[in-house]
This record gives sequence, C-alpha cells and structure tokens, in this order.
Amino acid sequence: MAITGTGVGVGEAFSGSGSLTPEMVELMFAQWEREQASDDWEAARDAAQWRAIDEALAQEQVSGWAAEELAGGLVAAGRGLDRAGVDADELVRVFDASMSDGLEAVGQLRARLDGIAFSLAFEAASRGLHTAVGLSLVDWLRVRCPMLSKQEACQVQDVVRAAGHHWGAPLAEAVRTGTGAVHRVAKVARTMRRLAGSLDVDQQQDYAKIATGAATNPGISDQDLDVVCQKLLIDLLDEKPREEAKATAQELRRVTSRPLGRGMTRFTVDAPEGDAGLIDGVLCGPLAAPTPAEDGTPDGRMPGQRKYDAFWLTFNRGTSNPGAPPSSARASVIVTVKADPATGRPEGAAVSSTGAVMDAAQAGRLACVGDVTPIVLGEHGEPLALGRTVRLATPGQFKALMVRDGQCTYPGCSVPGTWCDSHHLIWWCRGGGTDLELLVLLCPRHHTLVHDQDLMATITGSVVTWHV
Repeated sequence: MAITGTGVGVGEAFSGSGSLTPEMVELMFAQWEREQASDDWEAARDAAQWRAIDEALAQEQVSGWAAEELAGGLVAAGRGLDRAGVDADELVRVFDASMSDGLEAVGQLRARLDGIAFSLAFEAASRGLHTAVGLSLVDWLRVRCPMLSKQEACQVQDVVRAAGHHWGAPLAEAVRTGTGAVHRVAKVARTMRRLAGSLDVDQQQDYAKIATGAATNPGISDQDLDVVCQKLLIDLLDEKPREEAKATAQELRRVTSRPLGRGMTRFTVDAPEGDAGLIDGVLCGPLAAPTPAEDGTPDGRMPGQRKYDAFWLTFNRGTSNPGAPPSSARASVIVTVKADPATGRPEGAAVSSTGAVMDAAQAGRLACVGDVTPIVLGEHGEPLALGRTVRLATPGQFKALMVRDGQCTYPGCSVPGTWCDSHHLIWWCRGGGTDLELLVLLCPRHHTLVHDQDLMATITGSVVTWHV
C-alpha cells in the first residue's frame, strides 16, 4: 500500500536507506492503522455475507435434506436386514447365544420401526393426507403398508388420536422412542379416551401418566395392563359422588367383541347399574329357567347356555320385528350369498354387512326373520337378481297366527307366541310366499333347529304338525 501524498510504501520506508523524520514515521503508522481497519471491516463484511448465504441455503434445502435422510436411513436399514436374512440352512450354524442376541435385536428394531411408522402416520394425519383421497386413516395406512393388519392400523390410529390431546403427549413419545409397544399404548389410549370426559385437566394427566408407566414397564404383562386400565375405571367411579358416578357410568357404557376362532365370538358388555339390572332380569329370569321336555327329561342346557338363549330370545324379538309393518323393521341386515340362478337356492358361505361369515342355512333363517335382502351372485360375484323385500308377516297376519297357533308350534314347546317368529314353511329364499297358510310360529331356539335340520310341517285347519 502506498502512503497518500508521499509516494513511499510503508515497507519501503522501513527498509530503505533514506532518512526519516518523526513526522513521516507518525504519518506512516497512521496510514497502516487505517489499512488494517479497512481490512478488518472487509473481512467482517465478507463473513456476514457468507453467513447469510449459508442460512439461505440451509432454509431452502432443509426439507430436501430431511427427506433424503429419511429415505437414505430406511434404505440403509433395508440393506442391513438383507444381510441378516440368512436362510434356514445357515441358521443351523448359528450358536445359541447369537440366536438369543438376534431375537433381542429384532425386538429393538421392531420397536424403532414402529416408532418411525407412528411418526409418519401422525404427520400424515395432521396434514390430512388420508382425507385428501377420501380414506380413513386406517384404510390409508393399509394401502401404504399392505402387510399391516386392520387391528394394527387401528392401534396406530388410537395413538394418533390420543396424541392430539394434551394428556396424549407421553403416549406418543413412548411409541416414538420405542419404549412402549404400539398395542399396549393403544390400549391405554382407548382407556383414556373413555375416561377423559369424566376427568378434569389435572386428573387426565395423572391418569395418563399412571397408565403410560404401566404400558412401558416390561415387567407388567398384557393381562396385568388390562387390570390396570380396568382399575382406573373402577377408581374413577368410586371417587365420584353417587349421582355424578351414574352420569360417568353412562359415558363409560360399551360393548366390545373379539373372535375366539372356530366360529365363536366373545362379546364383553360394560353396562351402567340401571341397565345391568334389566340385563340380569333377562339372564336370570323365567326365560333362562330350565325347561324339561314333554316327556319329563331334564333340560340338558348348562346355566350359561340358558342365559344365552334368554338373551338371544330377547334380542331376536327386536330384530325379527313381530307384529310390525315390513317397512318399519327394527334392525336391518344385508347378507350376500351365492345362489343357484335357476332355483334361487343359497349355496356356500354367506357374508353379512359386518363381515360375519355364516353358512347358507343360517342365511336362510335370517331371511325369514330379519330385514334381509338376499342378493343372488353369479360365478364371479356379479349380482344376478335381487330378492323380494316384502316378506315379513303383516300385523294382521301375525295376529291371526297368535289366534291360530298361540305359542311355538314345535312339539313340546310352550314359549308364548309374543316371543315367537313367523316362519315360512317354504323358505323365503327358496321362493316361498308370505301367505298365512305357509306361516307358523316358532320360538328362536326351535326356529334355528328347523332351519338347521331343514324340517317341514303341514297345516290342517288350525293344527300344525311337524315332521320331526
């Protein structure tokens, strides 16, 4: 740098052999300080510009980087799993200790994968990706993850819904971090959703904390977790004044079901006290009493079976619609069953609108008593013909049956007519008409028996004779 007005550089001035005056030295140092200050300012300006550029780039690319990290991490995890996927012959050569370590590692990986899946599902739900394509969250998840069962997708949905509440934060965190299994946390989420309406804010957080601690404790089994959740319900009712507890119990009412296999389903009923008394009246009343046969043979049904029959008799009366016009049926059921296009006779398994599978005989019995429209399907499941929809006994016909039959017409049965169904002697699904000379009264128990054994009866005047 040159010194303004002198033509002598600072370096030259110190290294030259010419004489320097004190004024010249002072002037050179002042110029040097100005030059240093200028360099510092330019450096600071350049640093500020670089920081601004870096921040702008980071702001523009952060979303892309996150997506790349997510995809890259999952791809890398998949490559690692490919290495671990040894075949059965190779597994034979794995030592016992490595086998145990491998299973533990699988458990940890699964928990972490469940956490990632939940995080993605939660974010997708918050953005409304499923509603944008007109799907529920469960269906949307199963489209994206075809191997996910409906039950597992529902469990993820339960936790996602819970995460939207202030008390659900620890539940969501437990799944995200892999400290709580999805099915266990979902159980807590369902319990808390039932309880939340009856708790204040602090109670909601306390109850959620207790239940989350149980769900993330590996020492507590699934069965014990059920007990914890049930105890929270009982404690809640016990802590409230009686009148308030009644309202709370009404909010907690519910019926749940789960398949047991081999054609059985278990229903669990949580009923408020008042309703429970009515249910007990049916299950323990005259309808559930032992009924000896006409020859005096003791009733062979177990107490639990008699209670079920009493329940079914009461329930069936509501669905079978005795004495009401066909247009005002109390319950509607859609049953799809393949049938012979020529004869209309049901063939093979039938499926209800709720997914229940039944045989053709059961479908035929439902067509007698419920608001059921049989749909004839062709070889490839295409609708071929629609069944008739007006087939239930009219109020006048039912009254006439009450006068003629009075009670269940099956030999030895004394169930009053008011608890009976109108049965088509020629089944409706087989082309039978709703004519008085083709209708008889049967209690639900014997109605089932008649359909199961495909029994027939003849009517002579006012006498119904069953060919048993």
